[in-house]
Amino acid sequence: MMKFSCVRVAMRCSGAGSILERNILCRIIGRHKCSCLTLENTFKCYDLENGPTMDVELSREDALTMYTQMLELRRFETVAGNYYKERKIRGFCHLYNGQEAVAVGMKQRLRSCDSVITAYRCHAWTYLMGVSLYEIMAELFGVRTGCSRGKGGSMHMYSDKFYGGNGIVGAQVPLGAGIGLAHSYRKDNGVSVVLYGDGAANQGQIFESFNMAKLWCLPCIFVCENNHYGMGTHVKRASAMTEFYMRGQYIPGLWVDGNQVLAVRSATQFAVEHALKHGPIVLEMSTYRYVGHSMSDPGTSYRSREEVQATREKRDPITSFRSQIIALCLADEEELKALDDKTRKQVDSICKKATTDREVELDELHTDIYAKNVDGKIRGVSGFHLEHIKLAEVCFGKPKKTPASEINDVPVGAEIDVAKAKERQAKQDAKKAKEAKGGNKKGADAKQPKGEGDGGDKKAKPAAQPPTKAPPAPKK
Repeated sequence: MMKFSCVRVAMRCSGAGSILERNILCRIIGRHKCSCLTLENTFKCYDLENGPTMDVELSREDALTMYTQMLELRRFETVAGNYYKERKIRGFCHLYNGQEAVAVGMKQRLRSCDSVITAYRCHAWTYLMGVSLYEIMAELFGVRTGCSRGKGGSMHMYSDKFYGGNGIVGAQVPLGAGIGLAHSYRKDNGVSVVLYGDGAANQGQIFESFNMAKLWCLPCIFVCENNHYGMGTHVKRASAMTEFYMRGQYIPGLWVDGNQVLAVRSATQFAVEHALKHGPIVLEMSTYRYVGHSMSDPGTSYRSREEVQATREKRDPITSFRSQIIALCLADEEELKALDDKTRKQVDSICKKATTDREVELDELHTDIYAKNVDGKIRGVSGFHLEHIKLAEVCFGKPKKTPASEINDVPVGAEIDVAKAKERQAKQDAKKAKEAKGGNKKGADAKQPKGEGDGGDKKAKPAAQPPTKAPPAPKK
C-alpha cells in the first residue's frame, strides 16, 4: 500500500490568451514534476538493523519511464504467447506476465557496472539489459537477426553484463556467485544480481552458493522471484519453510512486495548499498504470474480462474502504479491512455517486422562450438568432417581484452595462506624495526652532556684553548 504525503510541486505559469489555451494550461499546472509518498506494508526484514527507506520520491520522468517499460513487457509477452499458439514460435517459452514490477523496479537502481543473471523466464530482463524487442522476438522466431542469431531461443539470451537466460533450474545461482567473485577480484564496485524462482529455492547448489558468498563476503544480491507456483505446485506443498528471505540463515534477508514497483526500486537501492559494504543479501520478491509455467501449461489445472482474476484486480503491478501516477498528479488519465495505445502499436509493429526475417543457414548450425579452437575440425562427430567456423565476432564483435592495469596477481588455493603468512611476517618485521629505531634514539638522547637540550637557558662553557707559547726553560 502507498500513503501519499508532502507533495512537492515546481512549476512556472505564464499568461494564456484564449479559453482553449487556459484549459491546456490548467491541465499542465495539474501535473507535478516530482512527488513524495510513503510506502506501507511492503517490507519485512531478517537480521537487519535497518531496512529500505519508506519515504520515496518519484519524478514524472521516472514514473512515465517505468510505466512505459511495464506496458512494453506486458504487450510483448502477450504477442509472444499469441505467436506461439500460431506455431510461429517453437520450443520452450516462459512468459513474465504479472511479474513486470520486479525487473523494472530493480533495473531503475542498478548501475552500468552491475551484472545480472536469471533463469529461463528471461525476456523482460533481456530487454531491460539492452537488447531490443526486435532482437528478442527474432530470437524467439529462430531467425538470424535474433540476439543469439536464432540458435538460443527463449531461454538463452545475453548482452553486456547480462549472463542469461539459463535453462537448467537453479544452475544460474552458483554462476552468479562466481560473477560476484569476479566483481570482488576486479574491484570494480559492481554487484551481481542473481535471480531464481521459488521452485528452485530448495536446491542444494543455492545453499552452497550462499555459503561461499558469505564466506568470501561477495557483493551478491540473491533474489527469489516468488510467484507462489513452482511449475504446477504451490509453495506450501513444496517448501517446509516458505519465508524465502530467511533461507540465507547467516545472510540478512528482506521480503518485498514484488507487485509494487516503487517498493522494489527502494529495496534494490538498499540491497546494492548493503552488498557493497557488508556482502551478500537475500531478497524475496512476492509476485504472481498470470499465465502457466510455460506455454504448454494452461495454468488453470492447479489453481482457479477466480484466483488469477482476483490478483489481477487487486495486485496488478501496472494498474496499481497507474493509479499512483494519477493520484500524485504526475500524469492524467488521457495522457496515460494515449501512452497505452502508442506502446501497443509500437510493440505490435516491431514483433510483426521480425516475422519476415530469414532463418540461419544449415552450415551455421555447427559454428562456435569452441570458444578457442585448437584442432581446426570439430571433434567427436562420427561420419562427418566439419570445419570449425567462428561467427561470434560477427554477432557480438571481437572480444575485449582485459587491460593490463586491471590484471592483478592474486594468489589462489594454498598460496593464499602463504601470502597471508608473508604479509603478517612483514608487518612484524616492520614493527620490530620501528621499535629498535625508537630505542636507539632514546639511547642517543641519554648520552647527551649535561646542559645540552635544556632549552638554551644556560650556555655551555667553551673548551680551554691550548697555549700558544712554549713554557720557559727551567733555571740551572
